[in-house]
Amino acid sequence: MPEPITVLHVDDDPDFAELAATFIERQHDRLNVVRADSAGEGRTLLAERDIDCVVSDYDMPRLNGIEFLQALRQRHPDLPFILFTGKGSEEIASEAISAGVTDYLQKGSDAERYELLANRITNAVAQNRAERRAVETTQRYETLFTHTTNAIASVELRDGAPIIQSVNPAFEATFVPPDADVVGRSLDRVITATDAQREQAERITERAETGAVTTREVTRQTVDGPRRFQLQSVPIDVDGTDGVRSAFAVYTDVTDVGRDETPP
Repeated sequence: MPEPITVLHVDDDPDFAELAATFIERQHDRLNVVRADSAGEGRTLLAERDIDCVVSDYDMPRLNGIEFLQALRQRHPDLPFILFTGKGSEEIASEAISAGVTDYLQKGSDAERYELLANRITNAVAQNRAERRAVETTQRYETLFTHTTNAIASVELRDGAPIIQSVNPAFEATFVPPDADVVGRSLDRVITATDAQREQAERITERAETGAVTTREVTRQTVDGPRRFQLQSVPIDVDGTDGVRSAFAVYTDVTDVGRDETPP
């Protein structure tokens, strides 16, 4: 089921606000409208409740709609804000855009106007939620990339070579000598020392170019000499404009796994 959407509608005309709330909620049963008679009351409700979108009139006492938007942006920089006003002019629209309004719509008495408003609300909230999820996903990825003990390299596959775009701290500690820079170099060249290792790495790169995931035990050259790793080569993206495929290479050190221990 789609997530419900709580809309704060700020308008100093209570009769119009009640009518608008009725029409908006009729358009989409997932929309719930909370009303405020002034920008000050709107700010109070924003502090007390979880609001997904603000719809505000322009011509209101004390703070007009744009002044309300400017005050709101200090604490809620990304909250969708739709100016729904009977005062339409290029000057007001330009000022609203400069203040960071999400959308601008003139009031009307026909049902189609409220259908349009309801659609603008749902679209703005859907985009905002998608952007928030993308940011959260990026943050989780960056935390994992930074703190995992596995060595990870992000590469782009260009003309048969995995060109390093970034590496995590574990990769640097394992494979990169002090003061060396591996970004822009071929991963296959950086961490292989023999022809056999290089040929194996090139075969894995060929598989990655086809989109195939590879999980294999390999021997690679580290700053402490050759060690055994469980390698996962995972293609993650294709750029349709130039055919460049990106991939992650994840190395888990298994050198000491399975070795017989001397009994006490």
